Amino acid sequence: MDPTGLVQTGSALLLNSGFAWLVGSWFARLWVKSGAMANSDVQSLLRWPDTIAAGLSMVGCIAGLWAATAVMAGSGLIAARSMVWPMLSATDYGRAGSLTVVVMSLIFALCLYRSNHHRNHRFALLILLAIFAATRASMGHAGEAGFWSIAMAVETVHLWSIGLWAGVVAVSGWQLLGMTARDKLNIDDRHYLERMSHAAMYAVIAIAATGIYNSWFRVGTLANLQNTSYGITLLVKIALVVVAIVLGGYNKYIGLPAAVRSPQALKHVRMVLQMESIVLFGVLAAAAMLTVQQPPSAM
Repeated sequence: MDPTGLVQTGSALLLNSGFAWLVGSWFARLWVKSGAMANSDVQSLLRWPDTIAAGLSMVGCIAGLWAATAVMAGSGLIAARSMVWPMLSATDYGRAGSLTVVVMSLIFALCLYRSNHHRNHRFALLILLAIFAATRASMGHAGEAGFWSIAMAVETVHLWSIGLWAGVVAVSGWQLLGMTARDKLNIDDRHYLERMSHAAMYAVIAIAATGIYNSWFRVGTLANLQNTSYGITLLVKIALVVVAIVLGGYNKYIGLPAAVRSPQALKHVRMVLQMESIVLFGVLAAAAMLTVQQPPSAM
């Protein structure tokens, strides 16, 4: 992969990962109630990770636009610097990309300067995340069918679903469950973990449905799935999703029930969540690689 392709892939991974964390954090805050995981503690714990995630996504958006300019111009990254502004102002892709930068900048400011405990703040953040997801979807292969197309709706749902799954798993495994390391879970902790588990299950169902739709229209045939780089990358992504589903299923049906009775089991749940988040990071990396590859149906 050439330097431009590396920047494209890396920038897509940055913004996808940051978006996933922000979505997961938004829902985690919604589910947290008073009790062991106190709201004030959660707000303090997640403020800086949220700010960093928004900042990384913003960097990813900017770097992705720079790389896209190089691809459109058929030049290297250095030579493309002078052509970034004309691309941003004169193309639909550039205008959409500029909107993602503006939206993520606003999210960054909200994370940095405002309290996520305020209802208006949470509502504004949700709207901005929704705009970001829809705009980001329009910049991919789905956008070629038009903004109000079924393909666009499917891609937006897909982005939201993988963001929700990867985000809540990462936020819970690496941040929030560290607050519950006591003798055993109380009722508030159990409610939070149950909501997280249900949300992840619904997200998996949505990912499967939208993924099948996208694969059918972008890959087309079984031969394309096996004999093209796009198809092979998609197979790797599917394999990682299956591994993550197995880990999530273990926690849902074995780990979480045991964690109610044993502090050691709670630590095990957290470890499995961390493993699941690493696998899902691999899913996001595979998705980033797909965004810079031409699907077989377009060849």
